[in-house]
Amino acid sequence: MSHKIMFTSPNQKHEARLSYEGEIRFGPPYFRLELNGKVLPGRLFGKEVCWSDDSKYLAAEEWLTTDYQIGPITRVLLIDVETNRYSEFKVIEKGFAEDFRFARDTFIYRKHFYGTGQVTEAEVDISRIINWKKIGL
Repeated sequence: MSHKIMFTSPNQKHEARLSYEGEIRFGPPYFRLELNGKVLPGRLFGKEVCWSDDSKYLAAEEWLTTDYQIGPITRVLLIDVETNRYSEFKVIEKGFAEDFRFARDTFIYRKHFYGTGQVTEAEVDISRIINWKKIGL
C-alpha cells in the first residue's frame, strides 16, 4: 500500500500530506506528516488531521508507538503554521485522539479508550497554551 492523503488549508496557502508508512497488526494504518512539503522527522501519525478555519493551526493525531501490545499511545500535536511552532498535548494511554474541531480559539477533541470503550471530550483554550516549541524544519 502506497498512498498519500492531502489536507489543504481553508485559505489554500498551506498543505498537509499524510504518506502511508505501515499499519498496526490487526489495526489502523499510520503515516508520516509533511507540512508544506517538509516532513516532520521522527514522528508518526494517524489519519485524524484538521485545519482551523483561519488556516493558522493544524491539529494531527500523533502516535507514540506502533507496538500493538503496549499501545495505542497517542496525543494531539497542534502546529501553529504562522509561527512555525508546535504544542504536544497530554498523552492518551490505550486510546486515540479523534473528532477534531476548532471553535474560535478553542480546540475540541475526543479521547477514545478502546479497551474500555470510554469516550471523553477535551477542550483546550489555544490562547492559554504555553508549551510551544520551535519546529526544526
